[in-house]
Amino acid sequence: MHPFLQRLNAAVSARQEAGLGRTLLPVSERRGVYTVLDGRELLDFSSNDFLGLAQDRDMADRMGELCRRHGCGSGSSRLVTGTQTSTLEAEAALAAHFGYESCLILGSGFLANLTLIATLFSAKDSLALDKRAHASTVAGVRHSGAAFHTFRHNRLSHLEKILRAHPVQAVLTESLFSMDGDSPDFAELGRLKDEFGFLCIVDEAHAFGALGPGGRGLARSAADVAVGTLGKAFGLFGAFILCPAAVREYLIHFGQGFIYTTALPPWHGEMVLAMLDRVRGADDRRAHLGSLVRTARTLLGEVMPVRGEAHILALQAGGEGKSLELAAALRREGVLAFAARYPTVPLGEAMVRVNLTSGHTEEHIVILRDALRRALGEEAK
Repeated sequence: MHPFLQRLNAAVSARQEAGLGRTLLPVSERRGVYTVLDGRELLDFSSNDFLGLAQDRDMADRMGELCRRHGCGSGSSRLVTGTQTSTLEAEAALAAHFGYESCLILGSGFLANLTLIATLFSAKDSLALDKRAHASTVAGVRHSGAAFHTFRHNRLSHLEKILRAHPVQAVLTESLFSMDGDSPDFAELGRLKDEFGFLCIVDEAHAFGALGPGGRGLARSAADVAVGTLGKAFGLFGAFILCPAAVREYLIHFGQGFIYTTALPPWHGEMVLAMLDRVRGADDRRAHLGSLVRTARTLLGEVMPVRGEAHILALQAGGEGKSLELAAALRREGVLAFAARYPTVPLGEAMVRVNLTSGHTEEHIVILRDALRRALGEEAK
């Protein structure tokens, strides 16, 4: 084997030996809140389809009709012929719904964060970010070349100390953290923004659609720029940046992740508009989801400590190996949940993440609780 390939194999082997190996799960079908994996139907608590729109049959039929009308792919970048009229209409509608001046749609959430941060900032700038910011945010910061400071997770008192010692151009955080399921104090963050004058950039990927009035998220009182995804509560794919018009124009002119990539399919804008209508009208689903959170925190808390304030809950499993064992034991009990390990979470803080969706019921939570009890009993043997 070529020495370079040997080096790659050695790196993968080291990860696997440390209990940090990764595998692709062969999903063959989704049936509501159940997923068929290796021929077995499992109750799924791993999905980000928070409002159940990804499996909405009316929306699937509409997508099929639009695809037949417009074709499968755009065939060019946004700056050539990849910007449909409906794309611009969808951007305007998203900006209006969430209360921002403008919006820009990109191919994915990772690409949106990377493009936004790496384009806006340079080595002349200084940033502050939450220690548990998403990998895409960290990638954007590193690609920008800006100096940066990390503050302890959701500890705005620590952020204030950093701001007094090191003036920054922007503070980067999330409205609902994807692994911990918690949020910063946005009233306090807004106060700090008023005092120190930084630009506030918030990733609302896990909140948009699912939290706040009309699904408008949690951070508008503090955020100057927000990043949202269309692949979670919106049930589609792609992402969007909500921002002042000056930021949108700058990204169009200088954002490599926007300029040098093929546009999303020509029917995508019409589907965004359709999904936005469904999100607007999903108050009943959001209310049900909120009720499920309270039930799950109570019932799962009977078995083991639960962290998280919304539809993402973290079951602290111990080390990396323990989280894998617990997730595997849950699968044997007919339940699918994600084992989050380093580098997704800090080393030694592995967890099993439970994602709730509006399709779940209290009975499903009871099934999860009982499966968790049996799985922990199996581990103890």
